[in-house]
Amino acid sequence: MSGPVVVLLPGVGCRAVEFSAQAAALRAAGRRVVPLDLPGHGDEPPVGGTATLEAVAAQVARRVHELGAVDLVGHSTGGVVGLLLAARRPALLRRLVLVDSNVPVDAGALAAKRARAAAVRADGWHEVLVASMRAAWGERRPELREEVLARIAATPGAAVRPLWTDVLELDPRPLLHAAAVPLLHVRSTRDVDEAGLRALNPRAAAADLRRLGAGHWPHLVEPAAVTALLEDFLGARVRG
Repeated sequence: MSGPVVVLLPGVGCRAVEFSAQAAALRAAGRRVVPLDLPGHGDEPPVGGTATLEAVAAQVARRVHELGAVDLVGHSTGGVVGLLLAARRPALLRRLVLVDSNVPVDAGALAAKRARAAAVRADGWHEVLVASMRAAWGERRPELREEVLARIAATPGAAVRPLWTDVLELDPRPLLHAAAVPLLHVRSTRDVDEAGLRALNPRAAAADLRRLGAGHWPHLVEPAAVTALLEDFLGARVRG
């Protein structure tokens, strides 16, 4: 195996199996790949207390620490968790990829994101979650959509609700500015301005996949496009 470990971290309610295509390609390139679910998701143990963003990031940090400095690829909330590590514990990471993570850098997009948190604190939040994720999927690959939504709907609320609320309320700009490792934001649906991102952090790069119409899960709907981006950014085209 060559290069650092690649950790694949999915979004809230999701599972690392959704990165299967990318995991296979990275392994074929000689990389060790560790798929990791968020705490309280699948077989991953929950945090010892409320699953806030800080608590989730701390538990992920403990898992990553066991692996040495890693390349972390996070989808959606998984990317936000990775961003906390990049800003506060950069020795754990070598590179960070945020796959359509909700990390707006302009005031209007940030206000729209924060406004959604009220629905997550209210009764009926679970229906809001499933409806939001369904709308974010897009028009393609409906059979995959139903698999993903079933996993999201089945994830315990204690592992989802506080974490999702924190992500919606978070102002990511200080973390993006402080991130001390090279990072790539892969935009598929999220309103993240590339110029604003680069202005916050010269280490940041961006890739825009909106033309593919792949929705919020481009790694599932357009796996080859996301795999190619990872191979280039992580330097994964190395055999041996």
